[in-house]
Amino acid sequence: MSVTDNWQLARRLWLGLALLLTVMMVAPSPAVAHKDRKQAEAAQQVASPAAGGATTHGAAAPDGAGGHDQMGGMGMGMGMAMDRSNMSFLERLLDWFGRLHPAIVHFPIAFFPAALFTAVVGRKRPSFAASVQFLVVAGGIFAPIAAAAGWLAGMSADPEPILTYHRWLGVAVAVAGVGLGFWAWRRPWEDRGAGMILALTVMTVAILVQGFLGAGLTHGIDHLMF
Repeated sequence: MSVTDNWQLARRLWLGLALLLTVMMVAPSPAVAHKDRKQAEAAQQVASPAAGGATTHGAAAPDGAGGHDQMGGMGMGMGMAMDRSNMSFLERLLDWFGRLHPAIVHFPIAFFPAALFTAVVGRKRPSFAASVQFLVVAGGIFAPIAAAAGWLAGMSADPEPILTYHRWLGVAVAVAGVGLGFWAWRRPWEDRGAGMILALTVMTVAILVQGFLGAGLTHGIDHLMF
């Protein structure tokens, strides 16, 4: 296969990934499609006799009712997670893909810092530099896939600043990753240059911040308190 053929194949791959990211970002989430049904069930939980009975305990009634409503919401969420019989094939596919985010996101997390380490060491040891192009291109492939899955996973979440920062920083990492992948593919002789090392350093810092925000969503923003 000639260099021209390789370039044509790479361009089609990147265009396909960009189309995938666009579709995943604008497609309706399964959780959003069922939002009205969830709200109706939540209202029914609040108005249920069990919740009403909790008001007979005086001052403890609000806490009891709140706890019941929270538990009801948790149970309802579990039911929604298990019952997909009313979802279309596309909704189930998007829901399944969104739940892959915690697994897919580890690939760009690993590839870009490894590329930075390999590029720096490769300036002294040329044998290490052989894998820089592969690591950067692989990171550029998986970054937009991870971002698309993350958008789907967070569609039904309550809007909050941490989620907003995490979401749009993920988009920035995905776009920058694709750009770095193009750069490494087209100009492999620059994979140990100062420009590539600086770009990979910025990418690694962004990934660290992104990981902190992602963990803050699941474990609380103070999860790294000493």
